[in-house]
Amino acid sequence: MPTDLSIDATLRLARDLCLGVAAFCVTPGGTVLSEISDVMPPDDAEQRVAALARSCLAHPGAHGRGLFWSAEADETGPSHPDSSLACVVAPIWSAEQWRGLLGVVDVWLPELDHEQRDGLLGLAAQLAAQLAAEPAPEPAAEPAAEPAAEPAAEPPAEPPPPWSGGMERDRAVVAPGSPAPGAGAERFVDEVLDNLPDGLLVTRADGRIVLVNRTFSTLTGLDMDAVLGEDVTAVVEPATANGVGSWEDLGTSHEGLGPVVGPVLEPLLGRADPSATLVIDGAGGPRTFRADGRRLESRFAGDCFVTLVQAVGEQAELHGSRIQQLLDHIEDGIVCTDAHGTVLIANRAARALQGLAHDQLAVGQPFPAVTALRTAQDQPVVVDDHPLQRSMREGVPIDEDLLLHEGDRLVHVAVSARPLRIEDGAGAIAVLRDVTADRERQEHLTHYALHDPLTGVANRYLLDDALGRMLDGLVRRGGSVSLVYLDLDNFKAINDEHGHEVGDEVLRAVARRLERAVRGEDVVARIGGDEFVVAHLSGERLSDGDTVVARIRKVLSAPYRFGDLALDVRASVGWVSASSGGDTPQALISRADRAMYQQKAARRTQVDRIPA
Repeated sequence: MPTDLSIDATLRLARDLCLGVAAFCVTPGGTVLSEISDVMPPDDAEQRVAALARSCLAHPGAHGRGLFWSAEADETGPSHPDSSLACVVAPIWSAEQWRGLLGVVDVWLPELDHEQRDGLLGLAAQLAAQLAAEPAPEPAAEPAAEPAAEPAAEPPAEPPPPWSGGMERDRAVVAPGSPAPGAGAERFVDEVLDNLPDGLLVTRADGRIVLVNRTFSTLTGLDMDAVLGEDVTAVVEPATANGVGSWEDLGTSHEGLGPVVGPVLEPLLGRADPSATLVIDGAGGPRTFRADGRRLESRFAGDCFVTLVQAVGEQAELHGSRIQQLLDHIEDGIVCTDAHGTVLIANRAARALQGLAHDQLAVGQPFPAVTALRTAQDQPVVVDDHPLQRSMREGVPIDEDLLLHEGDRLVHVAVSARPLRIEDGAGAIAVLRDVTADRERQEHLTHYALHDPLTGVANRYLLDDALGRMLDGLVRRGGSVSLVYLDLDNFKAINDEHGHEVGDEVLRAVARRLERAVRGEDVVARIGGDEFVVAHLSGERLSDGDTVVARIRKVLSAPYRFGDLALDVRASVGWVSASSGGDTPQALISRADRAMYQQKAARRTQVDRIPA
């Protein structure tokens, strides 16, 4: 071998000797010299080779005396091992001083014969003399970063926003933990009003409705927005002992009342009298309610009447606010309709589990024509196919599992609908339950039964099932099945030296790298303490097992880093193939196991001719 070669010529000789696409020399300080073949993509070849070379400085074998192999790490390399770079590396020593590394790079893991191994070690020794005579320049120190500019002073915080709505307030008394004055406080007040157990009706003295809450809308079936601004006398009638009365019963006609409306309303809406009743003509027809009110001299709206409305008699049993409050605290959705599809009962969960707005499924209104529920095939549920409607129409119980999309979350909703007799007519009631947690627990148990709990890859049961289906399919479609069997070398030493926690991390890392090396339809399984199997289905008659093994060797060759610890983990790999349906899963696994042990024995008897 010539002894007067330049460093560049030595790198070219190393590249050509090992049939690689590039060669590099990296010094302990991180300086990289490289020789790259024209077959490498020109865009980022130099940067990738340099990054791979520098990563080898931290390899556990970097300060040794023999060859070692490495590859682009999973986190920084390309997404698939076929396009990542691998290398075989020889440490450079001169007069017992470590001078750096000599490496040959390829897109596949370089496998060397004895002549190539001896030649690469000889070139490393020659390179050591060259580096000792003319050390490669170390990288210049990076210029110091300019001091960061002082952050600009933040502008002073603006005062809290005033109360919205054009209404000024002298002061706001806020308890600790309550919303501060502003839009947030108004939203809080709206929430409180809408959750009052009684309906709220606020009417100005001129007869205009200025405020109602959600409970009022639920009790009466009247739309909240439609009621606001309406004349109260078009909605409310006085009640008499004989039933519905009229405004004439109060001694006057409503038309043309003008400024005298206030005195007319006061006997009806402004009395703190639990026995006072009124009739509200809602969506379901006139109904009798108990009224408890008082007069209010409002600074914002003038003279008003604030009236609390409660259902009485039969309506109180069905639509009473306390019953509704109880229903709204039930986690399961409950909705009941009559024969005409009018909603008689609906709680908050029934709206949420169908993706409806808070003002839908209101009592006294028709069942919504459209909900957000979808079938198990993720198709919209049309109104006629809703379990509630089908149960009422067909007169039989209907149980169905449906889906609901809540942002990125998929909710599984179990709907149980039953026909129901309401007085002399037909109706139906449905209970909706969020069973997502139950489904996830079941899926977890199923996954746990078929997957290795430590690494997450398939276990022996799932491997046997998948391999059996692959072998059965060979009879129908042809092709072949490759089975690769891996056993980690000296894994017990890792547990003994670094502890079982590090050993577990190694097993998890090996599993991740194996999954990266194969296709999505291939099966990676852990069938023993440090034994893994890969089942690969090929559409060709001749198996491409060699290609699969090459990928696996490359992804496993990169160092395993856990904090400040770097480990070099190697594996004995054997593989077999089947191109007919004659093999059973157990027989194929046994053949692959024997092939692996033959390869392990061959490696033990192989003597590397490496200078001491």
